[in-house]
Amino acid sequence: MRGQKQPKHCVFCHPLERVVYEDDDFIAFHDIKPDAQLHLLVIPRKHYGTIKELRAGDMPMIKRMYEIGQQLLEERGFVEDTARFGFHRPPFNSIHHLHMHCLGLPFKSRAERMFPKNGSLWFMPAENLITTMSGQSN
Repeated sequence: MRGQKQPKHCVFCHPLERVVYEDDDFIAFHDIKPDAQLHLLVIPRKHYGTIKELRAGDMPMIKRMYEIGQQLLEERGFVEDTARFGFHRPPFNSIHHLHMHCLGLPFKSRAERMFPKNGSLWFMPAENLITTMSGQSN
C-alpha cells in the first residue's frame, strides 16, 4: 500500500480537525490521545502503510517529515532534550498509515515507555530510521 490513493477506511487520510500544518505533500495535526505535553503527528498525504514498506527512495519524504516536526516543535518552544520524534514499528502501530510522532516533553503518565529515546522493538526514532535508510541506498 505504498503511496496509494487514500483509502476511505484510513482515519489519517482525512484528519479534518486538529491540523496545525499542511502543504501539498504533508499534514501535521494534534494526536487525538496525546502522550506528552504536545503530541503532533506528521503524515504524508499519499497513503503509505508502515515503515516496513519504505524503500531507500522514500528517504527524502522521511527527512521532510522530520524537518516539519522539528519546525513545529521549535515554534512551540520544544528543542533537543524536550523533543522526541519517531515511528512505531509494526505490529505495534495502531493506525496503518505512515505517521511520525512529534512529542514535546514531558510525557504524560507512563507514556515514556512507548517512545524510548534510543528506540526499542516497538519504536524507531526518526534519526535512526534516516540512518538505516541511508545504509540501504549504499
